[in-house]
Amino acid sequence: MQKIKEEKISIKEKIGFGLGDTASNLFFQTFMLFLLYFYTDVYGISAGAAGTMFLVTRVWDSINDPLMGIIADRTKTKWGKFRPYLLWLAIPFGIIGVLTFTTPDFSVSGKIIYAYVTYTMMMMIYTGINIPYSALMGVVSSSPIQRTSFSQYRFVFAFIGAFIVQGIMLPMVNSFGSDDTSVIRSEVKNMNIMITEKGTGTIKMEVKANIEGEKQEKIKNINVSVVNQEEYSKVDTGGNIIYLKKGFDTYNLSTRDLFPVEYSGIQSISVNNINERKGFSLAMTIMAIMAVIMFLITFLTTKERVQPPPQQKISLKNDIKDLLANKPWWILFALGIFTLSHVSIRNGAIMYYFKYYVGSDALASTFMISGTVATIASIMLTEYFSRIIGKKKLYVLSMSLTTIFVLLFGLLGQEDIYLMFILQILISFAFGPTAPLVFAMYTDAADYSEYITGRRATGLVMSASTMAQKFGWTIGGALAGWLLAFFGFKANFIQQNETLTGIRLMMSVIPAIGSLLGALLMIFYKLDDNYMKTIEKELVLRRNNTVI
Repeated sequence: MQKIKEEKISIKEKIGFGLGDTASNLFFQTFMLFLLYFYTDVYGISAGAAGTMFLVTRVWDSINDPLMGIIADRTKTKWGKFRPYLLWLAIPFGIIGVLTFTTPDFSVSGKIIYAYVTYTMMMMIYTGINIPYSALMGVVSSSPIQRTSFSQYRFVFAFIGAFIVQGIMLPMVNSFGSDDTSVIRSEVKNMNIMITEKGTGTIKMEVKANIEGEKQEKIKNINVSVVNQEEYSKVDTGGNIIYLKKGFDTYNLSTRDLFPVEYSGIQSISVNNINERKGFSLAMTIMAIMAVIMFLITFLTTKERVQPPPQQKISLKNDIKDLLANKPWWILFALGIFTLSHVSIRNGAIMYYFKYYVGSDALASTFMISGTVATIASIMLTEYFSRIIGKKKLYVLSMSLTTIFVLLFGLLGQEDIYLMFILQILISFAFGPTAPLVFAMYTDAADYSEYITGRRATGLVMSASTMAQKFGWTIGGALAGWLLAFFGFKANFIQQNETLTGIRLMMSVIPAIGSLLGALLMIFYKLDDNYMKTIEKELVLRRNNTVI
């Protein structure tokens, strides 16, 4: 039997390829972590309306994925089938992303319409660039080992994108939105804060207290809402939230109430009003510029090496028929739905968990970063572990451990900050390998289809990866909004105990169901590493017109 020579591909190309997923995740992670919060707490759309919008727009967007895969498979240019879309759509991708986080001052119904239009456009352009990018991994090499390596680089850089979003998004929002006087003017008098009405809306007031003798600074974030609805007929204060009815003129906020423990030692205080609307829009502009540059680098540094069999005739009917008969594809499709559903619910709840349950949304960014560092570390070990125990067994083990750790998270109280971070690190490390493993398995499914049918439709097969992601994202995003509404959530309001319990469930028991189903489903996946070695050898022989 002829020995298959392993392809040699430069690290430079793998890094360039990985930057494409950094670009995608600058947007994807922003949507997953902050978009629901942005719509409810910043733009002023109800949680239920946002959840319904996610369902409607993302279902349509998910259906687009195989259509884009079909189009990409039939594209012929001097740059290949998939790479040119990175060039053509990078700039539109950035522009629509900024518009999605722009907040025109419309009525409530106008805001909902604007959100529907911009988010639908965003998801369509995301499909247009991300389906070809995902399919590109199926043609950069004919070797499953090399594709696993590409997948590992891809997801290391994907989570670098997540790290960037989690690390700098909120600081950029705070920086770009600082010193705002559109809603209130705040000034310090006699160690108290005098709040004067300037308009309606919500503002985040950051209060810094310098502690005498300890050379430290204590920071407290207060969410101030100036409203004109009758249901807020009086001043309602408590925790980190203040409601003031329009027409209050001036309100006195006592430093003694804000810092009861440190009050006797406070030397001075300062106040900064942060407009999160302005902050999110400008922060997203920076993200968009970075994403455009990275997509262009991916275009310039990658190559398409695998082509369909020369005798293959283009037939949409046959492509779809082959896809529907591909049982491993169906299993991976379902896995994508379960995985992204549980991730979307849990990640979408993080901002609410820290803002309303823990009482400090400032911790959210560090919490996210700690998990992402652990995820990157585990992804870097994915190729090593998959060589030892195989992709299938590694996936089952990862999802099982994730389920256990996520369930334990639900036992934590408000004061268990250290345990929250420890479990987040364990959850992220356990879950990290699943993403590169599944995407590598999709390329295996493309090989399997060619092995069984003699035909190859990489774009269509790989479109299942993002289609499944988006179905999961759709279900998880809609459920997150609906669950918040079901639990009685009201944005920028002091939450009832039932609501806080619901938010805790969204961080633990509810997402654990999805990870458990993913582990159980993988048991039925038959393309293990030994079977794929047989397929690889046969396909190389066919492509070289060689027989045993």
